[in-house]
Amino acid sequence: MAFFHACPVCRNRIPHFVPLPSYYIDKNAEHGFAYSPDDFETINHRAYSCPNCHASDRDRLYALFFSPVFQRLNQAQPFRFLDIAPGRALSYWLKSHPHVFYRSCDMYMPEADDKADIHNLPYEDGTFDFVLCSHVLEHVDDPVRATAEIKRVLKPDSIAMLMAPICLAIEENYENPAITTPEGRWKHFGQDDHVRMFSRSGFIDVIKQAGLAVQEIPVVEFLAPDVCDTYGISPRSVLYLGVKQRAEAQQQTDERNVA
Repeated sequence: MAFFHACPVCRNRIPHFVPLPSYYIDKNAEHGFAYSPDDFETINHRAYSCPNCHASDRDRLYALFFSPVFQRLNQAQPFRFLDIAPGRALSYWLKSHPHVFYRSCDMYMPEADDKADIHNLPYEDGTFDFVLCSHVLEHVDDPVRATAEIKRVLKPDSIAMLMAPICLAIEENYENPAITTPEGRWKHFGQDDHVRMFSRSGFIDVIKQAGLAVQEIPVVEFLAPDVCDTYGISPRSVLYLGVKQRAEAQQQTDERNVA
């Protein structure tokens, strides 16, 4: 057990984290959703948000991952970073790094830099060194097309962090276009603005179908258990990176998979 808790986003020690609001659990129970927060991979519902800056557990996880990455960058060169559907606390943290050229986009959020549909991003090919797309693909019409757009705007050999709620209790992605009411979506998908649930293998398949190579990084590979406890991170957390390989590298990978 950690001797203290801290938030890497606002860089403050805190007495404790705040649990996931009971609203979500109550709504799931009210509408008969079959799964609990413990059935999902990267969530710590008992230590969900920072009481100071309100960064979620996944925001804190991303900050812990990006911190050493940013430290290794050549600070004389701008690093172009796209944040899709930005979270306020993490956005401030990302913009605090002077060598990170930050841009955000969303269809509805007024604080985003650009109003944009993820299926048709308003950027030229090969614009960004890194794209963060967190908890967006469970909302969109076509997650493969959306991920392919992310691939398009990435520079060669660059990376996207692609995250979504992943239900470990299902084997395949689950969606049903006939379910359109808020009540039906609470029951079937666990939230009224979700249109699907991802399984682990199904989410990975979406990334691959979009043409990106997948890297899975379990949090235990870069954070010790006591560090996870300090920052309120579930040790079951996994980061999913989509790598835009150069054409020749992608062809070699495809040939090896066929063989």
